[in-house]
This record gives sequence, C-alpha cells and structure tokens, in this order.
Amino acid sequence: MRVGESKRPLSNSWRLLVGLFVVIALAAPLSAGEATLHRDSWGVPHIWADDYSSAGYALGQAQCEDSLSNVIYCLHAGVGRLAELMGPGMLKADTEARKLRHGAFAKRDWPKLGFSTRQLIAGFCAGVNDYIETHPDELVVPIGEVTPEQVVAWHRSLLLLSAVAISRADAEASKSDGYHPVYNPKNVGDKGGSREEKKHPGVPPGKSNSWALAGVKTASGKPMLLIDPHWMAEGHLQLYEFWLHIRGEVDTGGFALTGTPFPGLGLTAHAAWTVTAGGADSSDAYALKINPDNPHQYEFDGKWRDMDVRKETIRIRQPDGTMQEKRIEVLATRHGPILETKSGVPFAAAMGGYGRADAFDQYYKMMTARTTAEFKRAIGLNRISYFNFMWATAAGDIGFVQTGQAPLRPRGFNWEKMVPGWTSASLYRGQVPFDAHPTVENPVTGFLQNCNVAANVVTPGLTMTKDDFPPGVLFGHYGQYRARGWRATQLLTRVDKATLADGRRIAFDSYVPPADLWAPIILQAWSEHEATAADQRLREAVKLIGSWNRRASRDSVGATVFRFWRLACHEMDSKVGRDAFSISNTPEIRRDALAALRTAADRLHDTYGRVAVPWGEIKRLRRGDKEWPLSGDGLGKLGMDALRATAADTFNDQHKLIPRGGQCVTSIVTLTDPPTIRAVVTYGQSNKPNSKHFADQAPLFSEERFRKVPWTLEQLRSSIESTKKFAYDSTEKP
Repeated sequence: MRVGESKRPLSNSWRLLVGLFVVIALAAPLSAGEATLHRDSWGVPHIWADDYSSAGYALGQAQCEDSLSNVIYCLHAGVGRLAELMGPGMLKADTEARKLRHGAFAKRDWPKLGFSTRQLIAGFCAGVNDYIETHPDELVVPIGEVTPEQVVAWHRSLLLLSAVAISRADAEASKSDGYHPVYNPKNVGDKGGSREEKKHPGVPPGKSNSWALAGVKTASGKPMLLIDPHWMAEGHLQLYEFWLHIRGEVDTGGFALTGTPFPGLGLTAHAAWTVTAGGADSSDAYALKINPDNPHQYEFDGKWRDMDVRKETIRIRQPDGTMQEKRIEVLATRHGPILETKSGVPFAAAMGGYGRADAFDQYYKMMTARTTAEFKRAIGLNRISYFNFMWATAAGDIGFVQTGQAPLRPRGFNWEKMVPGWTSASLYRGQVPFDAHPTVENPVTGFLQNCNVAANVVTPGLTMTKDDFPPGVLFGHYGQYRARGWRATQLLTRVDKATLADGRRIAFDSYVPPADLWAPIILQAWSEHEATAADQRLREAVKLIGSWNRRASRDSVGATVFRFWRLACHEMDSKVGRDAFSISNTPEIRRDALAALRTAADRLHDTYGRVAVPWGEIKRLRRGDKEWPLSGDGLGKLGMDALRATAADTFNDQHKLIPRGGQCVTSIVTLTDPPTIRAVVTYGQSNKPNSKHFADQAPLFSEERFRKVPWTLEQLRSSIESTKKFAYDSTEKP
C-alpha cells in the first residue's frame, strides 16, 4: 500500500448495515477503529473516537450531513477542479488555483506529513466518500472520490489568500508608473534593509477581534480568550464547529475551515488560540522583462532564463453534462508564479511559504501540546501566513505574535510597488527568524487585544518601535489603535475578576467609538446654524444624535441617524465623517457635517416615512424566510466600527442591511479544568433548509446570547439529541 492510503475493511453496502447505526443511550466503550458521534440539542457534533482515522471518518460524515455542497465545493476548489462541477463560470478560479500550484504542492507534501495528521485527513476523506456514495440523491452532479491531497490543497489555498492579495496590491500600486519599478540603486545589495520601505501593503488590515485576559483579571483565576473572526457566515468559506476527543491522544475542538478536519480557531484542555488578519507582510510583486522572441524566458542578470513551464488540463462541464477540456500553461520564475494585473501585465508573485503545503502539522502539534513550552514550539514552526495570533494556556500564560513567513528584503527598492525581477540585487536575503517577529507575552496589564491593530498597541505601555523589528514584519497602520482596538483596550482595562457574563458583554459591545469624535462636531454645527422652518427633519436628527447613548443597539434610533450620516459623508468630497482619532474642527468641517446630516435626515424620511427608525428595523439577520433584528455594525462605507461587527453596507430592495458575514462564530473560552466554553454561530449547525438546526441559533445571535458548550461526556449527557456509531479502521501503521 502506498504512503497515506487507507484500506477499507468493509464494503460500502455492508457498512451501511453493520457499521453505522443509531444508539439510544450513550455509546459503549470504543473498540479499535470505532467512533461515536453525538449531536447535542443544537445539532453540534461531539465525537469520541478510538483513533485518528475513525475520528476523521466520523467528522467527514458529520460535515457532509450538515453541509455537503460546501464540502464538495471546497475539495474541488483548492485543486482547480470547480469547472468539472459548475461549468465555464469556474474556469477563472480553476486557472488561478493551477497557477498557484496548490494541488501540485499538496501531492508532493502529503506523504511528508506526520502519521497522525495523515490518519485524521485520510479518515476524513473516507467519511466524505462513503457519505457521497450512500447519498447520491443529494448530489447535483456525479462526484468522484475525494483524496487527502484535495484537503491539503484547499487548506493551502486559504492560507495563501492574503499573500496573493498583497502581491497583487503591490503590483497594482505600480499602475501610475506604467507597471515599471521605480527604485534607488544607491543602496542596492545592502542586506540591512530600510525600516521605512514597507510600511503597509495596499490592502485593508482585515476585520476580526481577539483578546486574552490573564488569570489575575478573571474570576476563575484562569485565562480567558475571545475567538471572534469576522468572516463569511455562509457559503463555502463558512467555518464549521465540532468537538473531538480521541482516546489517550487529544481533546480538542472549535471552528474549522469547511473541508478540513483540524480546528483552525479552537482549544484543547491545555491551550486556546485564535487569529485576526494583519500579520507580517510576506508578499511582493516582481516586474518581469520577457523575451519578445520566446515568451517562456525572462531576463535575469543580463541573461535570458527559462521559466518553469507546466501544462495543465482543466475539464469543463457543459450544460448537457458532457466535458470539454482546456489546456493551459502555468508559468513561474525563480521569484514565484506568474500572475497578471487587472490590465493584463504579467508579474511574478513572491510569497513566504509558497513552496510548502505542510501547515496541518503545525495545527496537529498545537492541539497535542501539553505545556506552554510545547505550544510555543508549535507556533514557532511558522507555517501560518499573515495573521495576528493570540493564545492562552491552562498554565496561566497569554501571548500574541504577528505570524507570517516574512523575507529579509534588500535595501534600495520600494517594496510597496513592483520591484525589478531581472536583477539578483532584488532577491530576498533569507527569511526573518520567527523569534524576531513582534511578540508580547504575559504583559503587566493582564490583557492583550488585537482587533486588526498594529503590534505596538496590543496592550498599553509597550515601547516597541519599528526599529525593534526587521523591515516588513511590523505590518500596517503602525502606532494606531483603530476604533475597535481602542474600545477593546478601554473595556479590558476596566474589567476586574471577569466572569463569562463580562466576556459576553465585551464581545457583543455595540458602542460606536467614531461618535465620540463626530457627535460633538455635529451638535456644535447645529448650535451655530440659524434654523428655519425648513429644518424640521434636520432638527429632529440633531435631537436624536444629542440624546443618543452612542450604542448601535437594536432599538436605537440615534444609531440609525448616525449610520446614515456616515453614509452621506462617504458620498461627499470632504474629510468629514472619515475614520480618524482627531480632526481639525474647522468651520468647513462643521458646515459639511451639518450638510451630511440634512442629507441623512431627508433620506431616512423619504425611504422609511420618518427620521426616527430603530436600527434593528434596518440591520437584519435573515435566513430563509425568517428575519431577526441585529445590533452593531461593521466598517464598510464608513460604518460604525463597533466590536459587535455585523458587516453589511449594501441595502436590498426592501431598504434593509442584511449581513452575510462579519461576527459569525463568536466564542468565549476560560481554561478551567475542564474548559468552560460559550459559543454562538450566526445561523445554525446545518445548511440544509429542512433541518431544525438551519437557523435555530439565529435568535441567540440576534439577542447577543451564548449557548453552553459541553466538554466532557458527562456534561453532554443531558443534551444529546442523536447518536451514531461508525466503524472505520485504517491498516496503515506508523
């Protein structure tokens, strides 16, 4: 048997009869190759397994039960095979995946992964394949067997999402220069690098929250961690909740990328972890000089060099079900894969970790670490790109590190734009050691927060500067808190002996920090204004702003006026309403502020028949034919940037804002023994409309409430809704 292959001990038809059955009471002790899948009263899977293979098998079955279409999509996306399922519309996505070689690197690295990692993934694939075979009525088109390489490729593709986006942004930043690099050759070749050259790439720093409280700040005396990614709430990027217990090996759980069997955000009995966007910048764009007589050659140090040329065949499903094939070329230079700008200009994308597909081993080591030292060694593998990584351990430690496989860049080049790919002087000088990345552990303040802020403001009192770190590592908006980070710092500073109720209050805080700056300016502008009878709507809007408690709660009318004011500011050619921590309060700013408020008041009245409209009538959570009011708001089009980040900035035809992402899988973890966990997802565990768990958590999410998450079998006992037992045993041995 080849490495990674798992032999199935039972035929599929026989397994249907004897390998899968419903148990009335709790499962008996497991035998080799058995896994028991309990679903609690919210439909969330809790798996107790004998080994990694059977655990993966049960999890594969569970993900398919809840979200088969998403699983299939994900496992075809990474390897560039979506057109096989969905037709010509997916050709562009498949071409991109082939250019980035996710499938090729996954195939190469799959046999190199650790034994237990491979067992969990291989078992997962077996569970998916058996579900597909036994539920053909749920398939829109026929599906072949999925393989472990597809899981690895999908995971790799998502880890590189930000890296690809940054390299593209750097390339597009050269548009005004005709897509030609502009650089100062004076310092070319100097290995020191300039600390000012890579201030930030041209992409937003992301929208997620995290914080950690040390035991001295909690009622339990144990660390507390917030897991709060602002991500897609539905579709193939939706996160999947599960809890997994493998006998004698690991107790873990949390939220995984659909189509994978490892918790990307989660916990064990020994540690908990989460991420936000905005890690170390590890990507660049190299301009190319391509041989006009041979498109497969590029200039490097005065000579034409051959590109790496690979032929790929993409199969495309036609409306009649037949397949057509399209042959493409996948090109790369020594810098990385060749991509194109929006204008069709080719460039080479250089990305830290591009040549690897082994990040799953880091997750395995994280979830099997027993001590803080072991957990830190696992993080130090540095296989997770471009994230602010927050963690806590049961031993009492909390920490932050800005991850990303960042290069050592030579001086003399503007790394925010294209750099010349035809000279060895622009080549990377190695990789920044992980221990040189911005790191903060166990601060005297007793807390850390990262709401997409820079490393120097994750807690008050830090003295780190850009000069403390290699160039390009201290990413983005240096020295600024941003509104959510400022608010989190304020609340975490005040809290003492925090309970889970305190954690919930902070996680769902709907205070609107920008209002502290702009509301006084609006009120001053009105006080200076000579009101007339024509100002009735404006007068009412001013009154609502003046009496507003500056929270975007569901029943708040002041929040609605302020949000529409911000939208009107977005449409103006003015600095008024823009995100800032200070502003020159000039007569012009006050004039524009009042003009924007007039626009907002008129728009509210014309659209809804009144100026005073509760925020929850406009900001709505919707699934199927049901709706619920929502609090909070995100960033889009000058949103309110509350910690309660319910993102939506496009009105539907009913003049409502319906989020499809933002705060989506919020969880508070306290590392007691056993861990104490509270969580809620946007809609429910299942994506099947006929399931009772399709939207059963939506009322909780609307009302800013958590559900209790059982950790032990004893805690789970009273809330078991269903139980299934699976028999699956891999014959592969270490």
